[in-house]
Amino acid sequence: MRTIDVKAEKPLSELENGRDVKVRPSLVLLIECKQSQMPYVFFLSRHPIRVSRCPLFAGLHTEEIAIKTNDDLSTYNVGILGALGLQFRPFLIDDPEFCTSFAKCARKSKEIELSGSDAFVSLVSPLVKALQHFYTAVKPPTTALYFDLYLTLAVAVIDAPMVGIHVQEGSYKLLFLPWVRTVRHEYVEGAHWLDRGRSFAVDIVHKDFLQTYVENHVLSFAAEFSGLAIKHDKVLASGKGFVRGMNEKPYVELEKRLKPR
Repeated sequence: MRTIDVKAEKPLSELENGRDVKVRPSLVLLIECKQSQMPYVFFLSRHPIRVSRCPLFAGLHTEEIAIKTNDDLSTYNVGILGALGLQFRPFLIDDPEFCTSFAKCARKSKEIELSGSDAFVSLVSPLVKALQHFYTAVKPPTTALYFDLYLTLAVAVIDAPMVGIHVQEGSYKLLFLPWVRTVRHEYVEGAHWLDRGRSFAVDIVHKDFLQTYVENHVLSFAAEFSGLAIKHDKVLASGKGFVRGMNEKPYVELEKRLKPR
């Protein structure tokens, strides 16, 4: 166990006068910084990879909303992104490149080799552990009625060349990257048997792109999330919602139809 380099936090809303708001959203970035003269090499996915815990929502009783309806006896368990209609936003799907594996170049005598273990141990592992620790540290007591809701991202900021490789039908294409999202699957011992396998995401960002990443991508997504979180604060606080006609139209404009239960 060790500490990460930076924990940055920004409140996303002011307290509303005259309204009993159950949820106060904030943005949290858990940041690890690295510097190297040798490049990092990312083996890119052809398609976006959806990760249930990107971003990680911490500070509530549950990460899912249990939705009841009027035309079905079933309960629909929907993640916070899906309930708020944010799961297909560009920040999550279109903006970054995606990869499931990457490596760091290292000199060996007169040759250069790729080291995947060094890249994992120095960047991904500490950030995934930090996400898990932060989620546990801010988990509210069972009696809580008001919540600090943290939109949490793991970010590796590197001062090194970032090279992406697209492999297609026996050929490959190289490109320099400002930002790539890598996915890590973890086994969580002691969790519910349906939730022991969890996927986490780490955004790896070149230092020269960091300001653009934060201002043009993270903060714009966070502002939209904040408005919807306050609008549906009672649903998020209770983890329960109601949507009329869920059986007939299961996920059409879900956020607009979502009510407290």
